[in-house]
Amino acid sequence: MKRIVPVLLASVLLAGCADEPVQPADPQPKPAKKTKPPQPDRPSAAERAEKQLKQTVSNMSTAEKVDQLLYIGVTGTALTQADRQLLQDHALGGVLLLGGNITSTDQLKTFTTAIAKAQTADSKAFLGFDEEGGRVSRVPDAQLKLSPSLSFGHKNDPALMKEVGQTLGSISRFYGFNMDFAPVLDVNSNPANPIIGDRALSADPQQVARLGVPLMQGMKEEDIVPVVKHFPGHGDTTVDSHVGLPRVDATKAELEQTELVPFKRAIQEGAEMVMVAHILFPALDKTRPSSLSKPVMTGMLRDELKFDGVIITDDLVMGAITERYGLAQAASLALENGADMAMFSSPGAYASVHKEIMARIKQGKLSRADLDQKVMRVLHLKQTYDLSQTKRVDEYQRLIEQVKAVESDMRH
Repeated sequence: MKRIVPVLLASVLLAGCADEPVQPADPQPKPAKKTKPPQPDRPSAAERAEKQLKQTVSNMSTAEKVDQLLYIGVTGTALTQADRQLLQDHALGGVLLLGGNITSTDQLKTFTTAIAKAQTADSKAFLGFDEEGGRVSRVPDAQLKLSPSLSFGHKNDPALMKEVGQTLGSISRFYGFNMDFAPVLDVNSNPANPIIGDRALSADPQQVARLGVPLMQGMKEEDIVPVVKHFPGHGDTTVDSHVGLPRVDATKAELEQTELVPFKRAIQEGAEMVMVAHILFPALDKTRPSSLSKPVMTGMLRDELKFDGVIITDDLVMGAITERYGLAQAASLALENGADMAMFSSPGAYASVHKEIMARIKQGKLSRADLDQKVMRVLHLKQTYDLSQTKRVDEYQRLIEQVKAVESDMRH
């Protein structure tokens, strides 16, 4: 019996041990994860394009930069050898065609094709004309002419105005243009106005804004650069700026309540190019017309309204300017005081204007930093649109039907 006790005691002890929970072995510590050093943010596509554009501008000579700021006229109804050579030798900002350059559909299409082919593939110029409809129309085919803006304005239909913009864009492409000096955002505020009248959409500034913006957007959808005009407003004048210098004595507060309303809206909605008129606004600048005025172009348009696109003058070969300034002087003053592009229709004036601007840059009247900013704006806008004729519209019958459709919608 005595031998049994150790065995029983051992059994009891083993049974007690079996009831105790088994403690798991300590897990092996996991190796610490290697953390990657923070990566710098990759530049966006817009930032890369901006950097590339700056590099392009830095590689340009001063003379080449000035070329981009000039919007010139050409001689006659066919491209002359002198103008062809000019376009081959210089990457210009733009080329303007007026009524005197146009006689027929075939002639105009041949002319614009010659202008396009004379330029190098990587330095296309803007090619613009005035096609508003109504009495300011360069279209040589009556079947492609639209009614005046005021007629469409009476309908007061933003959707229709977008279709009108698309139609103007298609017509512009058909004839080989990439820019249209439209829409007119002037308010028809003075019945005695000899120059605006039915070119305006309405006498109500809010209605001009409401209809002018979709008109602008419709043109953009057809890859045509719209140019809103005539800042800061040509509606309350009694003198035609083609003949003399108009004067508007409205206060700044009055301008803000009327003439500026459509332009403010257009800028908020993405206007990319604004044409400045040749008008004296003593409340803004007592001595110089708006197209040569720093308070108007830099102070109001750039600083107050926050417009960061391209500012272009109206044609400097107009009585409002030529009665008081030489062309080269006017072009230089315009650029020095806020314009990005100086437009002049005088054929053969390129050399004298370019020479004067170069001289004033050397004198420090136009800083090189400002020059670069202007060129950046122009080239950025050129990159935004297809300036070639690869999207040229050749469906003539479709265009006729398009014009008929918007005219019918306007009348019913």
